[in-house]
Amino acid sequence: MIANIFTTAIAAVAATLSGQALASPAPGRAALVARQGYIDTCTATYAVQSGDRCIDIRDKYNAAFSLDEFYSWNPQVDEYCSNLYPGEVVCVGVGNTTNPQPSCPAPVKPGIVGNCDACYKVVDSDYCYAVAADHGITLDQLLAWNPDLNAACSNLEVGYNYCVGVSE
Repeated sequence: MIANIFTTAIAAVAATLSGQALASPAPGRAALVARQGYIDTCTATYAVQSGDRCIDIRDKYNAAFSLDEFYSWNPQVDEYCSNLYPGEVVCVGVGNTTNPQPSCPAPVKPGIVGNCDACYKVVDSDYCYAVAADHGITLDQLLAWNPDLNAACSNLEVGYNYCVGVSE
């Protein structure tokens, strides 16, 4: 008896909501849209991964910026960092006058040398040794010019631009 009442109640709620779940927003209500709201001076971005928190993102960049800087660069992120969504792009670096940013287009990782004059956007199946060899540089040069890369070069990210040449 109770099972029948419960099943009937669930079915009624599901029937009521089914028409609303895929319906257009009600008049006066905004549609849900993706946000990409970082500041105009952003020079390095990061695509949020499932489970990321602001402090996790900062730590991925070895605390190269403070959480206050992160929030100021990403005004769409609330003060509790409770509204990050996988796939959302956030700012993780801005240019400055003491260390001019390279000519590489965003997204780039923080710390690329200021005299970078050749960039390469990583594609699927790239790895550090091949990127270095294809551009006539050593692995040591690639690592030095892109300090965000770890010593094992296991954190090369698809879609990001890396420095593969410098001017003297």
